[in-house]
Amino acid sequence: MRNPSNKFLLLGMALAIALGPLLLQMDSAKAAGKSNWRIGRVYNRLICNNCHRQDGGKVISPINRTIADWKAYFASDVHKTAGKAKPSVRYYTSREYRESIKHKSKAAAKFLKFPDDVMTAHVIEFYIHGAKDSDTPARCQ
Repeated sequence: MRNPSNKFLLLGMALAIALGPLLLQMDSAKAAGKSNWRIGRVYNRLICNNCHRQDGGKVISPINRTIADWKAYFASDVHKTAGKAKPSVRYYTSREYRESIKHKSKAAAKFLKFPDDVMTAHVIEFYIHGAKDSDTPARCQ
């Protein structure tokens, strides 16, 4: 008589072999299109906050606004219109900007490898991840 546990073992192995490649493809597709809030946090701390402090401005924390507010802010693409600042939010996550400050910021030089849209997505994800009404509201330190 055969052991019933062998049947389940064989069935499990067959399912793993059949579904494994499909599951890997789904994970790869999900990972490829997903922005990383942790990268956005590092960029924000080392580049954005540094500049805001130098200009006498206040460090902007994700908890200052709700998710909807942050989405509207980034959709409007208006950074700051007064003074010497460029008016576009996306400019400050662009390679052009990172290239212009790489001589005084090692972080900017390291982030040059990211395309503009990817770096922008990382920063947006950081602000949404830590927004006032998110599951993980956070403060910048």
